[in-house]
Amino acid sequence: MQVGRWVVKRRKRWRCGARTSLEPAMPTGQLGSRRRTSRSLLVSAVLVALSLVVLGCSSGPSKTPRRETSTSGKISTAGSAAKLIEPPGPVRAHPALLDEARAACKNARVADLTLCAGTVDAEVWGLPLVIMSNLRDSLACQIKVNVLYSSVNLDGPNSTSVAYSNDDTLYSTAFLDLRARPQLLRFPAVSGRYVDFQLLDMYTNTIADVGVLTGGGHGGTYAFVGPGWHGTVPKGVVRIDVPTPDAWLLGRTQVKGSGDLNAAVDLEAGYSLTSLRGRGSGTTGGPTTLTCPAPALLPSSTSLGFLGDLEKDMAADPPAAADSPVVQAMATSGIAPGQTPGAGSSSTAGEYLQALELGASLVPSAARAGSTTTWTGWIRGAVEGTYGTDYPERALLAEETLGTQVPAQAAYFGARDAQSGATTAPLAGTGMYEIRFPAGDLPPYGSDGFRSITLYNAAGFLVANPIDRYSIGDQTPGLVLGADGSLTIDISPGRPTQKDVNWLPAPTGAFSLVLRVYDPTPASTRRFLVPARDPNDQVNRHTGA
Repeated sequence: MQVGRWVVKRRKRWRCGARTSLEPAMPTGQLGSRRRTSRSLLVSAVLVALSLVVLGCSSGPSKTPRRETSTSGKISTAGSAAKLIEPPGPVRAHPALLDEARAACKNARVADLTLCAGTVDAEVWGLPLVIMSNLRDSLACQIKVNVLYSSVNLDGPNSTSVAYSNDDTLYSTAFLDLRARPQLLRFPAVSGRYVDFQLLDMYTNTIADVGVLTGGGHGGTYAFVGPGWHGTVPKGVVRIDVPTPDAWLLGRTQVKGSGDLNAAVDLEAGYSLTSLRGRGSGTTGGPTTLTCPAPALLPSSTSLGFLGDLEKDMAADPPAAADSPVVQAMATSGIAPGQTPGAGSSSTAGEYLQALELGASLVPSAARAGSTTTWTGWIRGAVEGTYGTDYPERALLAEETLGTQVPAQAAYFGARDAQSGATTAPLAGTGMYEIRFPAGDLPPYGSDGFRSITLYNAAGFLVANPIDRYSIGDQTPGLVLGADGSLTIDISPGRPTQKDVNWLPAPTGAFSLVLRVYDPTPASTRRFLVPARDPNDQVNRHTGA
């Protein structure tokens, strides 16, 4: 998955709408390292950061709009395209990764093609599983498994443990261990607020979305059932079968500005996660690999320690049947539960290490090889949130943007570059920028959604400023619209001299922007540009009072 570019032109204003030319996208910056990684993350920081698709984009679902309100961009819909149970992504009997791995090994002229290709498969295929298991260890050792934790504060400039958090939603999280019995999620009826509980298996596929887009805001009780469990759930409880014994539940609760925080926290108090007892038995899968305290440092994904972790995690959470071709290739190279790759000799260990490096090089290319270009000029991944046998795409998003929502739930767009004439340069506080949406061209969303644009400094954190504003969205208090219903956002480090403007304060250095649209519509995927303007430009850009 790659980043589209918000193109800017100096001294010119851009109207949102279709463009005839397509421009190249730039690769997403990594949020995490493949090298040794520290586990010392605060729970609250993990909640807000690992669920974001940062500086990327995805297309929205197909909907049938009945009415559009030009001043808000909100659309009343006959029903969301979001599904309770997410269908699997595209599945191929012969996954493309098998051929890509062999090609990479042939080009590297390795001594043992079979060992190399199977190890490359392991690096790309297994990375999401190991990442999820590591996250589980970090969180579950602090809040335990099968316990729902909900944050009660929005992030601000002092939230610097993890980059690219937002100030739109409160996050709830729980890692589930379904080996003993199913877990029951209950939440109350919700009206006028986006709420979603995303359920992911240990391979980062979204299994289900429980919330206002799939349940009509009626609330309810949902049973998360592990593989192989035999039993019955109580009447009125919706059963959701989970393919792995371990799973991640990630909830999002919209907050409509600081004045709405208490109401959102009160709603969270109605969420509960409990065990279903005495109604069945039996699950498949091996014993859990969770051990506490979690190790302070994790092995690199290009080390033999990574392969050791992968083998243990595969035994605990067995792969899907569709993964059999890749799993068999890995086993042929000596990578399977109970094996110890590289233990025989230093030369063999070196071959494994070389192959792991080759596998790591395949993951960033997923953004190019597995992407599709839309008419807007943005480039998006072929699949988001549920991957089938598209293993490079799955690995890329697991490493950089873990917890990606499916396109029916949310679309994300980002910008960190500006273009002035033939020159491209990073967005920076040395310039002045504006985003102008004419009436009717605001990023639209469905009846249960919202949108916002958030600004981050070069490190990916919210920027301290005199008005404590970190984003602008449809719920921003005091939002100023032009007389014609248009919306203009001024971005600069200093307060604009004009009154009644929508100022989004920027740092003096480099910064980036993320536009989020929840419950998106097809029109949400159009290109939104950030025009730059000369500080000496005295043109009156505002039609409002």
